[in-house]
Amino acid sequence: MKKLTNILKISAFILFVGILAACNKDVEDPYAAYTPEREAGLIKDWLAAMVTKGNDIDTTDTGIFYINDTTKVGSGPTVVTGKTVTVKYTGMFLDGQVFDASTGYTFIHKDTDPNKRMIQGWEEGIEVLNKGASAAFLIPSAKAYGVRGQGPIPPNSPLIFIIEVVDIK
Repeated sequence: MKKLTNILKISAFILFVGILAACNKDVEDPYAAYTPEREAGLIKDWLAAMVTKGNDIDTTDTGIFYINDTTKVGSGPTVVTGKTVTVKYTGMFLDGQVFDASTGYTFIHKDTDPNKRMIQGWEEGIEVLNKGASAAFLIPSAKAYGVRGQGPIPPNSPLIFIIEVVDIK
């Protein structure tokens, strides 16, 4: 019986040491590769690919890249501050992986309540669209979720949003 007790004590000690060793290991940061340099390269590569495919890329005054959907040209005034806007959108990473989508999302453009505001890239980019228009926006991370990321979006991730303005009130 004493021999069995010693074996159990040794086993418990080995297990304890193993747990301590695992806790003391440096935990690898899964987002360590998500750097501003990586982001700049991704943006450059995406823009080059779009130009190669024959797309005309426009840029807002604030640095949001966009490609108008020539099959969905809108009419009327563009989106302005304080208007209620309904959109269809798809949010994706530059590799095309979708992280969010909606067929009817309504919000107040540049809402006075900061908790209800859209990311900066949306607020700046959507102002080039009017009712019925659609475009694909490349939003650098500084105008999206920045160095912190959010949910499934890693830090320093440029994003693509395909946005169609369904209504403006």
